[in-house]
Amino acid sequence: MISLNSVTSLLKVIQNSDPKTAATLTKLLNVKVLESLGGNKYLLDIGGKQLTAFSEQKLTPFEHYFARFEAAKDTKPALSHLIKIPKLFAKLPLLQLSDLFLEPKELARLLGSKEAIQNFKNTLLKELAASHSKEHFQTLTPFLLSLHQNILSVPLHFYESFALLQFKKRYNKKTKKSFLDFYAFFTHLGPISGMISEREVKINVAFDETKEYLEHLSGEVGYPVHIEVSEAITPLYEAKSERVLDIVT
Repeated sequence: MISLNSVTSLLKVIQNSDPKTAATLTKLLNVKVLESLGGNKYLLDIGGKQLTAFSEQKLTPFEHYFARFEAAKDTKPALSHLIKIPKLFAKLPLLQLSDLFLEPKELARLLGSKEAIQNFKNTLLKELAASHSKEHFQTLTPFLLSLHQNILSVPLHFYESFALLQFKKRYNKKTKKSFLDFYAFFTHLGPISGMISEREVKINVAFDETKEYLEHLSGEVGYPVHIEVSEAITPLYEAKSERVLDIVT
């Protein structure tokens, strides 16, 4: 059985990661590409403000990225190590009034209770049935489709922003132990993945800056938390098509 302490340890690290402090220390940004200006130059939207920056990596207009932003005094603003933000996360503002959103303290209860998960599913089905637009329906649908693959996708209120978390329970036949795979995306930390077992929490992050920041916080937890940098961090579930509405219209 997965220890509630290990789940709580992960949540404690997350809750302690204040977005304003993290943004100051890590210099990582949520970026929307508005337009390609040619010559590796792009017009960007960063926090509602427009500016231009260079990127050696080819970017797609209207896509959202998480990136390292460098703007030294005598150099041109530049983006590096860009990671595309999951579309489901980018669309969470469409659901900001939804009852699906949880507070961090509610997440441990959800993961530890079959009844709570069923209640979450029931709320999801009610919101799908009452959906007021095609876009709203298409944003909700991946949460239901992921449940059909035994993956719990949860939108989270986090300080003044949003987060996306995904969990999948697995069983190791050799050790006869259960564990949780997880994926998360936060506006101040970027993508995170890993594993929660009864003995430890393993966390993969995409940036050295995120690793250093979370390692500092993990010392306050009192439970083994191991953090590594990885380039292969992907959602446990991501819809391949947005045309799911066609099957009911």
